[in-house]
Amino acid sequence: MAAEALSTLQSRIEALEKNSWCTDFTKGNNVTITPEVRRARRHVQSSQCFSSKWVWCPSNYYEMELEQRKGILGAHSISQLCKACLFENKNYVPNTTNEADPTNSQYYLVVVQYVESINTTKLASELRGLRPAGSSRLDPKYFTDMRLAPEDVSEKLTGYGHNGVSPFGMLDASIPVIVCKSVLNVRPKFVWMGGGHKDLKLGMAVSEFVNALNAIVLDVSEPRTLD
Repeated sequence: MAAEALSTLQSRIEALEKNSWCTDFTKGNNVTITPEVRRARRHVQSSQCFSSKWVWCPSNYYEMELEQRKGILGAHSISQLCKACLFENKNYVPNTTNEADPTNSQYYLVVVQYVESINTTKLASELRGLRPAGSSRLDPKYFTDMRLAPEDVSEKLTGYGHNGVSPFGMLDASIPVIVCKSVLNVRPKFVWMGGGHKDLKLGMAVSEFVNALNAIVLDVSEPRTLD
């Protein structure tokens, strides 16, 4: 009897979640609120990101042009559309204390606009420059091999699968978050990113995003040619 009551309560909770989370596009469809999605949302809520918006997208979202994606999200410009990519420093050498250090981390989650691409040379230079000039600054050789982390590594550390990576609610919360400087120039100052599921996107004011994650703003991207 107790088990049946618990099951009924769980079903009601899930129904309420779907009702509050599903946009007009997805209402009536079989949207599943996963543990990953809940984890991302908990982090957003606990960070008091009051500007946050969640939008479920069609399953063929990533087959669409950026202009179409912009329309689904209700964005004003494609420059507001961002993605989060996990980079690994292949030449990483840990500090002697083994403590988390944003100036010397094996992994960095970089948030970049779709209209930009990461310049790994700039990324290496900017990361090295996080420490003041002098004896504490690491040798350039420690930053000469910055690469995108393999998908399985990204999923293990962030807890999110392909096209669903969110800077919020990462399993490894010690990973520094880098926001490309160009993101701060978007108008209006509101960006969209992964929400913990490939079909869920999270939007919020740039200032809340940067502050909530204590993100490091670096000039590490450049405009890319769109097909």
